[in-house]
Amino acid sequence: MRLLQRDVAGNYSLTPKLASDNVPPYAILSHTWGPDGDEVVFSDLAKPPGSWQHKPGFDKIKFCADQAQKHGLRHFWVDTCCIDKSDGIELQTAINSMFRWYRDATRCYVYLPDVSCPPPSTQPQSLTPREDAFRRSRWFTRGWTLQELIAPKTVDFYSEEGFSLGDKRTLEPLIRDITGIPAAALRGTPLSDFTIAEREAWVRGRETTHEEDMAYSLLGIFDVHMPLIYGEGREKAQRRLREEARNAVVGKRTNDFSIPFSLSEVFEVQHFVARERERVEMRRNLSSDGRRRIVVLHGLGGIGKTQLAVAYTTRYRDEYSAIFWLSIKDEASIRHSFTKAAMQILRQHPDTSGLNALDLQQNHDEVIEAVKTWLSLPGNTRWLLVYDNYDNPQLANGVDGAGIDIRRFLPMPYQGSIIITTRLSQVDIGHRIRISKIASVEDGLEILSTTSGRDGLDNDMDARDLVKELDGLPLALATAGAYLRHVPVSLGDYLRLYKGSWARLHANTPSLGSYQDRTLTSTWQVSYEQIKSHNPLAANLLQWWAYFNNEDVWFELLLYGDNGPAWINKLHDELNFNSAMGILHDYGFVEPHSLSPDLIQSRSYSIHACLHSWTIHVLNQVWDGELNKLAVECIASRVPSHNDDQFWLIQRRLLPHAMISCTTIPDSVEGIDWAFYNLGNLYSDQGKMQEAEEMYLWALRGFEKAWGADHTSTLSTVGNLGILYSDQGKMQEAEEMYLRALRGYEKAWGADHTSTLSTVGNLGLFYKAQGKMQKAEEMYLRALRGFEKAWGADHTSTLDTVNNLGNLYRAQGKMQEAEEMYLQALRGYEKAWGADHTSTLDTVNNLGNLYSDRGKMQKAEEMYLRALRGFEKAWGADHTSTLDTVNNLGNLYKTQGKMQEAEEMYLRALRGYEKAFRPQHLSKYRPAINTIWGFGALLRDQGKSVEARTYYQRAYNNLEALLGFQHPDVQLLHDVLLELNQKI
Repeated sequence: MRLLQRDVAGNYSLTPKLASDNVPPYAILSHTWGPDGDEVVFSDLAKPPGSWQHKPGFDKIKFCADQAQKHGLRHFWVDTCCIDKSDGIELQTAINSMFRWYRDATRCYVYLPDVSCPPPSTQPQSLTPREDAFRRSRWFTRGWTLQELIAPKTVDFYSEEGFSLGDKRTLEPLIRDITGIPAAALRGTPLSDFTIAEREAWVRGRETTHEEDMAYSLLGIFDVHMPLIYGEGREKAQRRLREEARNAVVGKRTNDFSIPFSLSEVFEVQHFVARERERVEMRRNLSSDGRRRIVVLHGLGGIGKTQLAVAYTTRYRDEYSAIFWLSIKDEASIRHSFTKAAMQILRQHPDTSGLNALDLQQNHDEVIEAVKTWLSLPGNTRWLLVYDNYDNPQLANGVDGAGIDIRRFLPMPYQGSIIITTRLSQVDIGHRIRISKIASVEDGLEILSTTSGRDGLDNDMDARDLVKELDGLPLALATAGAYLRHVPVSLGDYLRLYKGSWARLHANTPSLGSYQDRTLTSTWQVSYEQIKSHNPLAANLLQWWAYFNNEDVWFELLLYGDNGPAWINKLHDELNFNSAMGILHDYGFVEPHSLSPDLIQSRSYSIHACLHSWTIHVLNQVWDGELNKLAVECIASRVPSHNDDQFWLIQRRLLPHAMISCTTIPDSVEGIDWAFYNLGNLYSDQGKMQEAEEMYLWALRGFEKAWGADHTSTLSTVGNLGILYSDQGKMQEAEEMYLRALRGYEKAWGADHTSTLSTVGNLGLFYKAQGKMQKAEEMYLRALRGFEKAWGADHTSTLDTVNNLGNLYRAQGKMQEAEEMYLQALRGYEKAWGADHTSTLDTVNNLGNLYSDRGKMQKAEEMYLRALRGFEKAWGADHTSTLDTVNNLGNLYKTQGKMQEAEEMYLRALRGYEKAFRPQHLSKYRPAINTIWGFGALLRDQGKSVEARTYYQRAYNNLEALLGFQHPDVQLLHDVLLELNQKI
């Protein structure tokens, strides 16, 4: 290899020939050749510069030298003048090495003389104005430039004027569209990952001056070398290239063992959506020089293991001398498959000894051994065997020794490639690849569209909802498509039927054809029966799962009482629980969640949404009220108190399970009023006001029936209903509940009992929210005196009341009194709970509000930041207390004129509230409405009236729903909206 160099005086010269291990960093030029007389050639460089630097081709050389100098490179390479084409050996060496030279270059500059570009100071940011010229550039039509695009890591494109157009990375979408070359190839994925046919297709539509160069320009693309025979013609050159490429992959003795590719009895789904990540992993682990390679594809039934194996063998069939598809679901199937393989071998090689003398229909064991012997012959190393549906293996830890031992059916020598598909993760004889659901909604829509014969689903919201419901399970998508193809119903109607009549719908689904009898029900029932025979506890757990959410089941969730069936009590032993989950995972039914340092309680498990539907509609076709009741009790028993530092995170885990179990519990169930009470607390804390009310009312009816109207459990529920109604803005109902609870506690316990005083305190909160400050103060002072008498000045109930008095005095403008209350509460909380307890932090946040009101901005910010750090540590970034403090910081920064910081705080708080409550539930939480209002005010102050109106309208709608039109704050928002509308 020779390189060009340019000295400081501008003189150009060639280096001597360089050994491959002694090449300095260099740039390389990619271009299209002009007429022969225009190019600077090897012999020109031996002449005086004046005799060749006037040639048009010199401009390209100078351009390359200039760019190399900008990038700190002293050497560069240009094909017109760095190869002595008069030397046949050098020319052959150069053409066979050129891909490597481009690959090893530090930078590759593509010079496009047919793409003009304005100077950088005037050119737009995008390529759009010159995109047409770029697309039409001659460079994309030449054969040799294909390797110059693919081989280098860095490819920079330049216009006729030498201005940058972008590089291979930034222009990738456009280049893919022009060339049809996949992104992976442009990004440096090993070219061996692509088949011979795929790589050969990339040159389609390109041209070369010499017809043979259409083949020679692909030598580097196929990583082969061969002599150049100009004059042999394009067809012969391409035939030799294909032969060399195939020999490089499968070896020269391929024809001795060649079997035509056939999957005649394998039911391929034509609409298979490629799993690129899994395919690449398979390719890497099956590529070899003939030595043994094994890949095991395992996962849930219906997840697409077989179809991935079909897609792989179809794509790479030309790289194997023979491919045999063997069904190994049982002994009869594997014997039949080996008989078929023997017939294929004899059809192509009738003289095969050991086979031609056998009765293929009778001597099954001899046939198997004869086929294995043929696969073991020296030189027969490029075959691929697929052992499909290995779902009943003989495992090392099997208790009964049942199942199939695949080792009996594997050729002994360490050669050839093998793919095994199985539902069990315990099959561990090769590289294992777990096949999970299809993550892309677009891929799911493609399957649904193809199987249903319905086009235009990309923008169909019902189609998207259906794909999300089926959650990336190919067999479920194919099942839905088959139904939609034969039955003229809308996708929305199908989704409704799926949710309401799962079993009947699947019983009436037309045959899938390519899947034969592999319906969802039959696919999973087989595995379920196997689980049931090996581990009945795992089968029972799967059946019980129907009464929980499909996501996030963990050991502690199932710990409640000893009143259930004996098998449920077994799950209270962690070893039994882990063993049952392990069995379900082995069969692909369960996915364990990865362990993380901040995990609350133990590791959790999930099952696929479609599988969950099957457990509901098939395993629990007769609904089991006892299992449903036990699920409700398990969930309710785990609802934490607010004294638990992690109560918010635990509640978030419990909520999806409660939403499932409570919707199916029958009205007639008795004896679990306590559970409904706990679940009411859960729903209330999580902003599920309607659900909370239903639970509390259910609990109230039960307690009244069991204990009477004045029992303390009844009164506690009444009090919680009062809080709930107050949060909902149902003030009359709230007051009725508070007063009923108060009367009941006074009657049962007396005026000074702590339960009575807690209700008095709640009435204080209620009257303050209504603006009845005097009545609120009376309630607070009564509660304060009672708690001090009962518990003392430093008890937390006393301190809670002191803190509430601080809030009241602040609302009344009594700033000095408010500060005294806050500081008293703060000292008490720090003493009782510590500096980082959430009650302490609440008061810290309140002090921030007070200092902000008094204009003490620095002290306010200190308080807010202390509260924020504490809440993030205690409850996480998305807890409502954390978000309330974030909102307060937004208000503070807005007051200080720090608009950028204020906007960041408001948006963070708003995103958090929407995540915690969902947008439709924000009207139940006043602080969230305040954030929307505050952000609207910020936009209004910045003169962004249109954007401000959007947020003011949201705040108005939510606040009106919470407080009613007559509330002063609602009226204020109404007036601001009128003002903004007039401005706009």
